[in-house]
Order: sequence, then structure tokens, then C-alpha cells
Amino acid sequence: MTAPMTDDDAGLSDTAFPVQTRAAARRDRILYVAAAVALVALVLVPLTSTDQAQSMGLPLLADRYWFRIATTIAMFVLIASAWNLIGGLTGYPAFGNVVYFGIGCYTVALLVTRYHLRFGLALPFSMLVPAALAGLIGIPLLRLRGHYFAVASLGVAVAVGEIINNLDYFGGAVGIFMPILSADLLFYYLMLGSAVLAIAITWGVLHSRFGYGLIAIREDEGAAAVMGVNTTLYKIAAYALSAALTGLAGGIYAQWNVFVNQEVAFNINVSIDAILMALIGGLGTIWGPVMGAVVLEFLIQTFAGTGDTAVLTQIGLGVLLTVAVIFLPRGVVDFFGGRSSFGIGYLRRTLRETGV
Repeated sequence: MTAPMTDDDAGLSDTAFPVQTRAAARRDRILYVAAAVALVALVLVPLTSTDQAQSMGLPLLADRYWFRIATTIAMFVLIASAWNLIGGLTGYPAFGNVVYFGIGCYTVALLVTRYHLRFGLALPFSMLVPAALAGLIGIPLLRLRGHYFAVASLGVAVAVGEIINNLDYFGGAVGIFMPILSADLLFYYLMLGSAVLAIAITWGVLHSRFGYGLIAIREDEGAAAVMGVNTTLYKIAAYALSAALTGLAGGIYAQWNVFVNQEVAFNINVSIDAILMALIGGLGTIWGPVMGAVVLEFLIQTFAGTGDTAVLTQIGLGVLLTVAVIFLPRGVVDFFGGRSSFGIGYLRRTLRETGV
């Protein structure tokens, strides 16, 4: 028998949940409005650097250094959001997702230099090739779980990088030099548009049957299968979608950077940074990877240096990660949204209860 509902329980159901729902809705509205304002600013501010704007006497609001920082941040928003689809929503920590960044780089580099395709025609293949490869690799790889999957995915990235580095077809250890396209605005808007695309896809996934299936797999894969979720198909689809978006970032980066080799394309730090960004911002959320990428990449770019400065930067990032894992286990988004057990809402309730 179930215990009868008390007045306290009734009060909780009538007031607490609606209040929590209203708070979450209010937080979401604020985030959407802030994102819309930021997007408009990010689209319009770079236009002040054009010759037409300068001839009209408009103030220069963005220089070449700003373009590089903003393009890099947009790239990591794209990569972190892509990783979030498989690592955050599905619960499969793909430590080797950089393999698809590298494949996207080499796909565009080969099509442009060896097969003489225009960059615009080559770029879509940076999504198709990684997605197809992820579909094939995912069949055996996604049978593993937890740290076994994480290590195996990392092993795939290392193996593919070494193979490409030792084949002359891919330029070998020398790498591939691409024709220069002097168009900072082009790569900035490509990265920004791709980042917005990744955010929109994440929103669509989270509000679809597909997204509910991925979350069910993350929470309890066995129970999800019993409920009728085709876990194998869902996992492979999420993995391929994540690979496609990561490959798109690699394809744009290849032409932007002009040069591609193993160290550039298969740099494991790309995966590590993307995971940290999603973790700090909030796994399995729309805005978590975005906030994490903006904050972490801004800190990296601001405090990056050589020698002792570089060492101190790495130590600082390590401390930041430790603090985030301990005090913000569900990320910054949930902390400010009040859904974390240790968040702004929790601090307010504590102060109110203690009379402080």
C-alpha cells in the first residue's frame, strides 16, 4: 500500500514543480534572447572591417587578431557541440573524436590539391566521408562501453593518424600545402554558421524521439532496449552525426590553416579541449558546450604563451577542471539554472533558511 499524500506533499506538488518549471522556462528564454543578441552582434561587428565600411568612416570594431580568436572559438563551439551528441546525450565518451576532425582536414586538402576541386565543392565531403567512416567503425566500436569505448576510440584516432602519416598519397610526414584564400571574413562566417548549425541540430535532437532514445541509452541502455529503442541504430546514428559535424570543422580549418599534416589534423588536444568544454558547460544540454567553449577557449587564447607561462596555463586549466568536476558536476548551465544540487538556487535557499 502507498502512504496517503500529506498536506506537505500536496503543497510540494502544487507549488514546487510549477515554480521549478517556470524558473527553467525563464532561464531558457533568457538564454535564447542572449544568444540572439550575441549572434546579431557577431554577424554585424566584422562588417566594420570591410573597405566599404571604412570608406564611410565607421569605427573599426574587429581587427585580424579578433577574427582569428573569434573563428577559433566558433570552431570549438562546433566541435564541442558535435562531441556532446555522442558523449553528453548518448553517454559514450569518445576520446578519439579528433579522428573525424583529421579526416575532414585531409578530405578537403586532397580534393583541393590532388583533384583540383574548388573549396566550396570539396567542403561537403568533409561531412560525408567522416560520417560514412563513423558508421562503419561504430558497428564494432559501439559494442564497447565506458572506459573500454573511450580507450578504443582513442586508439582508432592514433592508428589512423599514424597510417596517414606514413602514406605518400596523403603527403606523408611532409603534409599538404593548400592554395591560400585571403578571406578572413569567409572562414569566420563559415565557422560561425557551422557552429549555429550544430546548436540547431542539438536542439532538434533534444526535442525529438531520436533524442529521447539517446537519453534513454545514456541512463540505462538495457532498459532502453526493453522499451523498444533500437540501441545499435541510435548509437551509430549519433556517432555518425557527431563525426559529420566534427569533420566539417576540420574541412574548414584545413583551408583556413592552409597546411595539413598529422600533428595539425590529429592533435589529441582537440578532443581533450572539446570534452572539457562540454563538461564545464554542461553535458547533454544545448548551451553547455557553447558556454564551455567560449569561456575555456577565451582563457586559453588569453593566457597562452611559451615557457613558464604555458606551464602555468596548463596548471590553471587543470585546477579549473577539478573545481568544475567537484562543485559543478552538471556544468555551468545547471548551476545557474538552479537544477544542480550545488547551484545558485541552492545557495539562495541556504542563505534564506539560515537567515543570512
